[in-house]
Amino acid sequence: MRRILRWSLFAAFLVYLPFVLNSRMVFGYRVGNMALLNLGLAQVDLMLVSIIGAVSLNFLTGCAGLISVGHAAFFALGAMAAAAAGQQLGLPFVATLVAATLAGALAGVVAGLPSLRVRGLYFVLSTMALHFIVVFSFAEYQYAFHDVAGVTMGDATILGYELDSNVKWYFFLLPIVVLVCAMLQSVLRHREGRAMLAMRDHELAAASAGIDVRVLRLKVFAFSSAIASLAGALQAYYLTTVSAEIFTLDNAIHFVAMIIVGGMGSIMGGVAGAVVWLLLPSVLVGTVVEMKMLPGTLTQFLVSHQPQVVNLTFGVLVAVLLIRAPGGLAGLYDDLMRRRRV
Repeated sequence: MRRILRWSLFAAFLVYLPFVLNSRMVFGYRVGNMALLNLGLAQVDLMLVSIIGAVSLNFLTGCAGLISVGHAAFFALGAMAAAAAGQQLGLPFVATLVAATLAGALAGVVAGLPSLRVRGLYFVLSTMALHFIVVFSFAEYQYAFHDVAGVTMGDATILGYELDSNVKWYFFLLPIVVLVCAMLQSVLRHREGRAMLAMRDHELAAASAGIDVRVLRLKVFAFSSAIASLAGALQAYYLTTVSAEIFTLDNAIHFVAMIIVGGMGSIMGGVAGAVVWLLLPSVLVGTVVEMKMLPGTLTQFLVSHQPQVVNLTFGVLVAVLLIRAPGGLAGLYDDLMRRRRV
C-alpha cells in the first residue's frame, strides 16, 4: 500500500511539475527562482531527451558490456534521418520518428560489426571513428541541402495537435521516457536480457552455455542505437533547428559520464545520472548567483569567478560520489535499501 501511495505521489509530482516551472507558481503562490532550483521547463524537456540516450547507452555498455564513446553519432544520425524524411520526403512527424528509429537500428548493426572481430580499446576506437564519420556525413548533407546555420525542422504535429510549447513537449516526452525505460527493464528480465548479462559477465562461459554472442552483440547494438536515434530526432524537432556542429565528441563523453554517475548496468541509474549531470550545474549556478546578496570578500570572489566555482564544485561532488559509491547513484540506493532492511 505504501509503495502504491509513493508512486501515486511521484506521478502527481511529475504531472504538476511543468505547470510550476512554466508559471513559477505553486498552488497560486509565486515562488522565487532559487526555490525552483534555478530550473526551467526547457531544461527539463531536454533532460528527458537525454535520459532516452543515457538509458540506451547504459543498456549497451552497462548491461551488455560493449563500451562505446560514439553514442552522440546516433543522435546525429537520428537528427539527419529526421531532416531527410521530414524535409526531403515530406513525411509526417510520427512517420519521421519511425524512419529515424529504423535508420538507427540499421546503423547499429553496422557499428556492431567491429565487435565481432576486435575487443577492448580497439573496439572503443572503432566507435569513435563512427562518431566522426556520421558527423562528417551530417555536415555534408547539411551544406548540400540546407543552410550553413543548420537544418530547419518542420512542425511536430500529431493528428492535428501541434507540439508548440514546452508544456506540450513535456507531456509528449515523459510517456516516451517511461515506455523506453519499462521496455528495457522488461528485456533485462527475459531470456535475451539474461543472456546479455551473462555475456557481459563472462563471454566465454556464455558461449559455452549455447548463447550466440555474435548475434546477440548485433541485436543489442541495433536496439540501443535505434533508441538513441529516436532521441536525436526528438531533440532536432524540439530545437526546431539542428546543426552538425552540436554533435561533438564531448556529447558522447557526457553520456558515458551520466551512466557512470547513475550506475552502470541499471536502467534507473541511467535516468538518475542524466538528471544529476544535466540539472546539478544549473542548481549550482543559481546558488552562486544568490550569493550576490551576501556581504564579504569571499562572496564577491565566488560571484566574480562563477563558471570556475560551478565547474570545480560540480567536479568535486561527482568525484566524492564515485569514491563513496563506486556503483553510482543506483548502487548507493541499493546499499541504503539493504541497510534499511537489516
